[in-house]
Amino acid sequence: MVRMNNKALVEHFFVQERAGRKKLLLAISGIVILTDISVLIAYLQGMDIYRILQFLTIPLALAFTVLWLSSYRTKTLQRRLGALLDSIEFGWDELHGLDLNQKEADHLQHAFATTTIGRLATNESYLRTRGGDEKGPAFDKTSADVNPHMARVDPSLHQADYHGLEGELRTSEKLVEEANQYYATVAQRQWELAEQRDMDMVEAGVDRLGDLVAQGWFEQNPEDGALAALMEKAEDDDGR
Repeated sequence: MVRMNNKALVEHFFVQERAGRKKLLLAISGIVILTDISVLIAYLQGMDIYRILQFLTIPLALAFTVLWLSSYRTKTLQRRLGALLDSIEFGWDELHGLDLNQKEADHLQHAFATTTIGRLATNESYLRTRGGDEKGPAFDKTSADVNPHMARVDPSLHQADYHGLEGELRTSEKLVEEANQYYATVAQRQWELAEQRDMDMVEAGVDRLGDLVAQGWFEQNPEDGALAALMEKAEDDDGR
C-alpha cells in the first residue's frame, strides 16, 4: 500500500468533503423530486388532502435529517481538519500548490494557524495557576523583590501536578527526546569517568567533585597560575 504524503492527505480530506456534500445534495434533490411526483400522482388520483399531508411528514423528516447532517459536517469541518493537520505535522511550506478552491484554502489556512498557535504559544494564565501552587510563577508582577519571610516551597511536592500536561509526544519530538536521553547518558558516563581519573580526587579519597569542594581542597592546595592557564586554554579553543 502506497503511503500518501502530507499534501495528498489534505487534498484527500477535501475530496471526501466534496463527495459528502455532493451525496447530501443529491439526497435532498431526490427527496424533493420523489415527493413532488408522489404528491402529484396522489392528487390526480383523487386522494384526500389530509392523507397527502400525512404522507408528506415522511419526506419532510428525511429532508430535515439530511439538512442536519449537512450542518453538522460544516460545523465540525475545522475541528476535523485541525485534528488531521496536528496528526501529520503539516508545515507552512506545504500550504501552497494544493488543488483546492478559495473557500477550502481559507478553511485550511485557518485550521493551520489555529493548530500552529496551539503548538508554539503558551497561555501564561495557565502557567500562573497550574499545579495549584499559590506561590508558583507570577508573571503579572513587575517587581523582582523577594519576601524574606516567605516560606520555601519544595518543588518535589508538586511534581505530580505537572504529569501529563504536555500530552503524547509527536514523531519529531520523540526523536529529539531520544537524542536528548542518549546524550545525557553519554555525558553522565564521561563525567563519572573524569571523576574517577581526577588525581586530586584520588589523593583526597573522595568519589565526587562536590565532596572535594566541600572539604576545601582547592583552598588548602592552591595552584599558582591555574586560572590564567585555564583562561589561556579557553582562548586557544575559541581560536580554532
